[in-house]
Amino acid sequence: MPRAPRLRVAAVALAAGATLLASPTIAGAAAPAPASVAESAGTASTSATSTTITVQPGTVGSGSTQLPSGFVGLSVPPIELTTNSFAGLALRPYLKTLGPTGVIRVGGNSEDTTFWTSTGETPPSWSAGTVTPALLEPLAAIVKHTGWKIILGLNLKEYDPARAADEAKYAKAIFGSSLLAVEIGNEPTFYYSSTSAYFTAFEAYVSAIEQAAPGVGITGPDPDHNHAAFLDAFAANEAPHPDVLEVTDHVYPQSICGGTTVTIPQLLSTASEQNELESAQAVVGAAKQDGVPAAVTETNSVVCAGEPGVSNVFASSLWALDYDLLLAQNGVVNADYEGGIAGCDAYAPLCPAPDGVLAAQPVYYGMLATRLVGTGTFLDVTNPDAANVRAYAVQNGRTLTVVLDNFQDPSANGPTDVTLDLGGGHYRHAAQTLLQTSSPDGLAAATDITLGGHAVSGTGQFPAPDYTPVPVHGDTATVTVQAGSATILKFTD
Repeated sequence: MPRAPRLRVAAVALAAGATLLASPTIAGAAAPAPASVAESAGTASTSATSTTITVQPGTVGSGSTQLPSGFVGLSVPPIELTTNSFAGLALRPYLKTLGPTGVIRVGGNSEDTTFWTSTGETPPSWSAGTVTPALLEPLAAIVKHTGWKIILGLNLKEYDPARAADEAKYAKAIFGSSLLAVEIGNEPTFYYSSTSAYFTAFEAYVSAIEQAAPGVGITGPDPDHNHAAFLDAFAANEAPHPDVLEVTDHVYPQSICGGTTVTIPQLLSTASEQNELESAQAVVGAAKQDGVPAAVTETNSVVCAGEPGVSNVFASSLWALDYDLLLAQNGVVNADYEGGIAGCDAYAPLCPAPDGVLAAQPVYYGMLATRLVGTGTFLDVTNPDAANVRAYAVQNGRTLTVVLDNFQDPSANGPTDVTLDLGGGHYRHAAQTLLQTSSPDGLAAATDITLGGHAVSGTGQFPAPDYTPVPVHGDTATVTVQAGSATILKFTD
């Protein structure tokens, strides 16, 4: 298994007809370049380093090589349905800013403690909240006409196939074409020690759902992190007659469960990246057995609600962009970031202010940067300085997008001058846009984060990003990437 570099370069050539948040005017005049991290933060000047990275046209990266539309999504806890949280929050513009397509997965630990009823029954003693058909309506109104889809989690821990099937029936009627699938259980590895017993229960739910709500998609098995063997057993059981639309997994590179702590260097470490890579390979390998896509329906930086000062600062912006590209390059088709919209967990992509208005958090900027990269087919890169610059590549006709994501601490490191060898591409025009912070706190900054020179507004709007020209000399270009920042470059004929 290849060891992932500490700082990657992603080069992405976009698939023909791909929709971008904004297309830069590469050949014409552009706005002045935003201040670099070092310049705007006032950090001490340090010496620049240099490296050459080569894009390999005609070759592909490992695994499935597509960066698909709608790659980033959200995962929200079902308990927020019971409190009618979706009725009062302006979520829709934040979805549209992330892209014209995407997935909201409604699932998580509270999936095991929410009670469904369509007949007004008294909830059992184990229930922490009750979901009814009326409580699905506000979320349905949010996703209607956005192009986004819903995966609705069903309670498997409190075994009741008929009740789950009834919920699927109502979800089909209420969400309509916005319902992508129902999820049978959240992290069953916590309450099924036997894979055969779990699969028997899973199939009972499938049978009941197919009778009550024919045509509704089904996902599974959604194990907790680091359960490659469980994924493999599930896929083998499904292989003779696959019932699932996707094989799904949960991935977190770091954990604070049990009272441990996590630092920014740990989140951005090669150990985290290796964890992410192995998780992607596990779910993609399982999905291939069943001939269906692989999705990560619950994910974020640090499991158990995130680490304050790590999950809710600029380091998570850079991490999310890099993480998305790594998963996609290895064949994952969708990654749904966990974090309730009614509370404000450290890792939440969106957080309500005291007045109830949602605000984009640092990790949201990394998710949004993934949208700016676009869609397409990953190309291989040769990167001799992987400890300082991380790398991917994707082709869309004659457009090439390169992402340079510099994880180095700007308080201790200077910029990196990157010469890009475009492998004979002979592009005539290039332009770049930046993901950065002007805060002197650098990677630990909780504010002053911009993408393309702009912040996401308090109403979820995001202006067209600013791009600045980059000189191209034949099949090479050189850019300077400040420590603690990322650049997205687009090359055209």
